[in-house]
Amino acid sequence: MNSKRQKRALGSSSPWLILAVVVALVVLASGLWYLSGGGDAGERVAIESRLVNLAAERGVGAEGIVADDPIRKVDGIFVRTWRFEFPNRAARDGFLGDLELESADRKTELVVADDLSSEVVHLRLGLEAETFDLHLGLAAVTPAVPPTAAPPTPNPSPTQRPKPAPDARGRLAILLDDAGQKLDLLQAAAALPKEIGFAILPFLPKSAETAEALHGSGHEIWLHLPMEPNTYPADNPGPGAIMMSMSTTELRTAVHAAIDDVPHAVGVNNHMGSKVTSNLKTMTWIMQELKARDLAFIDSRTTSRTVAEVAAVGLGVPANRRHVFLDNERDPAAIRRQLAEAVFRCRMEGEIIAIGHLDPVTVEVLAEELPDISKRGADLVRPSALVK
Repeated sequence: MNSKRQKRALGSSSPWLILAVVVALVVLASGLWYLSGGGDAGERVAIESRLVNLAAERGVGAEGIVADDPIRKVDGIFVRTWRFEFPNRAARDGFLGDLELESADRKTELVVADDLSSEVVHLRLGLEAETFDLHLGLAAVTPAVPPTAAPPTPNPSPTQRPKPAPDARGRLAILLDDAGQKLDLLQAAAALPKEIGFAILPFLPKSAETAEALHGSGHEIWLHLPMEPNTYPADNPGPGAIMMSMSTTELRTAVHAAIDDVPHAVGVNNHMGSKVTSNLKTMTWIMQELKARDLAFIDSRTTSRTVAEVAAVGLGVPANRRHVFLDNERDPAAIRRQLAEAVFRCRMEGEIIAIGHLDPVTVEVLAEELPDISKRGADLVRPSALVK
């Protein structure tokens, strides 16, 4: 009797057991499909669409984008090359800022492979299953389209750029490079808000005098340390430069000599230096000397291959990086756009360092714009306040 009941019980539970096995197999198959790359197809579409929309917001129409030219496979990763033509440098710089925000939001890696003043800037946006090589060029000036020509392809409707909360505020530090060459801008520079820092090149006729004058007016002084670029000798970083050919002793001596030539310096940022800042051993030697002198470091980021912050963090040197260039174009309207970009990003990200130059146009624009910068949601701080 008991045997019959047991058989009956087993028979009645068999359909449920089969159903459970089928469900488990479906879940397993779905997981394998996702891990094989199927699960990120939606993300890929979103990124492609986002690239087009961000470019459209900066004035790039469909005719200015060439996608997947080519697609290749490198070490098991698909590399997709996209080419963009921007109407001007300001539009391209804005797109770069948009990409940095997008990359941070998606927790992806964004690497800039060129100096931002190059005619074509190369970037790499790394995802898990694929990588985008982005070539950001500038549109060539062409004659006006004759009346008989076909109308241009309409731009796609742009996606609204994320906006900070109405009451969002951020901290903004501004550092002006290349001081020490002459004294004609000292009076105007000294009249800028005290939070503005000045990076002074060493071993120039007016280096020490400039440092003393701007320190005396209440501004923060930084050493703008010349370093060898990848384009040397076509581009000469100037006297006192750190060169890759130096021995350890020569390098350490050069660093201390430059520091001693610029009185009151609270930190260092690099002048040029794409070759030096991409070499970890050399940057480690430099950071050892900065630590010994209790100085901070701001990476001007003249190359995407920079390891300066890595070296600084490893030795406990307070450091940060440049986020926005103010005056790649020495044009008042372009500088205002870049300043607005810095304000926008500091409100979105909390803290931003913008770098410009001690140039008549830049100084004039800052003198006009900075008095009301707080009303726009940016709190000016000294550069040293943003090194960590």
